[in-house]
Amino acid sequence: MRRFLAALLTAALLLSGCGDLTEPDDLDGEWEEYQPFLPEEPPEELEEPAPEYPAAFSLPYHRNQTLDPISCGEGIQEIAAALLYEPLFRLDEAFQPVPLLCESWAWDETGLVCTLTLRQGMTFSDGSPLTARDVAETLQRARESERYAYRLRNVTNVTASRSGQVVITLAAPNRGLPALLDIPIVRQSTAGERVPLGTGPYYLVSGEGGEERLQAREDWWQGKHLPVDVIPLVHAKDQETALYLFSTRQVELLPVDPTDDPSLASGQAQSTGQPTAVMQFIGFNVGEGRLFSDASLRALFSRGIDRETLADAQMAKLVQAAQFPVPPSSPLYPKNLEKAYSEDELLSALRAAGQDTGERKELTMLVSGDDAFRAASARFIARELSRLDWKINVVELPWEEYLAALEAGEFDLYFGEVRLTADWDLTDLSGTEGTLNYGGYANDVTDILLELYLSSEDQTDASRRLYSHLQAAAPFAPVCFRNYSVLTHPDVVEGLAPGPSDIFRGLDQWVIHLEEIQA
Repeated sequence: MRRFLAALLTAALLLSGCGDLTEPDDLDGEWEEYQPFLPEEPPEELEEPAPEYPAAFSLPYHRNQTLDPISCGEGIQEIAAALLYEPLFRLDEAFQPVPLLCESWAWDETGLVCTLTLRQGMTFSDGSPLTARDVAETLQRARESERYAYRLRNVTNVTASRSGQVVITLAAPNRGLPALLDIPIVRQSTAGERVPLGTGPYYLVSGEGGEERLQAREDWWQGKHLPVDVIPLVHAKDQETALYLFSTRQVELLPVDPTDDPSLASGQAQSTGQPTAVMQFIGFNVGEGRLFSDASLRALFSRGIDRETLADAQMAKLVQAAQFPVPPSSPLYPKNLEKAYSEDELLSALRAAGQDTGERKELTMLVSGDDAFRAASARFIARELSRLDWKINVVELPWEEYLAALEAGEFDLYFGEVRLTADWDLTDLSGTEGTLNYGGYANDVTDILLELYLSSEDQTDASRRLYSHLQAAAPFAPVCFRNYSVLTHPDVVEGLAPGPSDIFRGLDQWVIHLEEIQA
């Protein structure tokens, strides 16, 4: 006991910065009477509660809406659909396309025609074989759909060849096409039905009383182990209902945007990050007579954004800081071109650029006030960069007014957000006639480098030349890429590692813990 008491006192003295272990003078010999105030036994460790496992691994869906992956909206329906259908390619954690239904692909000499060869032995859930016609018809429907039309805007035709290959023709070369083809494929004869046939690991079964479930396929062409045989589906009319079902443990998995409500990724939920191609950035008005018509000042502004502090403190690590318009996880991200943030260097550079005259320039930064996180980020950047001659006023507008002000050019700066396609085509954002180029940036060298990047067989080298140029020209300033979250209940799922467009990536490696039912 005395050894234990001595150890406690030693620790207390060391924490106080004192190493003298003699009896305190002010106790006047009352050392023995002082001891009872110290605990006689170490506190008992509290036992962690046993994990609470569900009886079934249930998922939300809307029973009155289609599960057709081409026409269903983003959100709840994507969850169940992801287990029914499979794409030609999947994106890994670095946004690199990994062949799935597609075995190989080849380009013609013009770079305008890509021929895809499908794997052999793939079947739909009714046992019928997947054909090139199924793929071609699905992609043609996708070209005309609200969900996929933008990413396939460069595709002029998709056909099935007599040899069983899929031939895709483009209007302009784009070697990044495979990264755009993570589009789920359905059997063309069932297209438009509420639940078309797919090649995925599960199929939909309807039971008595309208209850529906996903049933594991015994004949799944991949032949891999699945963590559960049956997945009950629970009706959720909207995302708010799905959140309620998750909070009451009626469903076990739910993808969310944590910036909608940061508390979603805390509490009783286990949150796993999901990378996205959603980039937040600062746009500049480069019109004649505007401060940011000067490329060197735009580059200085970009250099002056403390992205790491913004990501860690302001955005609670819900984003990845990025100095270039590609996620840091991508092999295309040029880490060797990054410049460390330095306030002193920034101020020196601003003074050297003549931005220390004492005459304050009032600048306006627009942001959509409908997104609280975006608005907070805009205020953070404006506050940090209101140095020397700059005074940046953030104007928060409702979305429609914000968009109208951008189109009218009524701004010096704006805080924007865009979902980039996984080929990292920046033409609309920084090309001379880009539809998202609200600041009026026009540069022939930029246009040429954008084209060379898309058409180059070596996109790694071409991307570095493009990003080096953009760093100096600064048509916009990348800030960060957002992460989404996949929520599960603690200890229920092991092995969850969602990809950018695939929350069930590596499903065969998952372990799902369910309550043991006593016979």
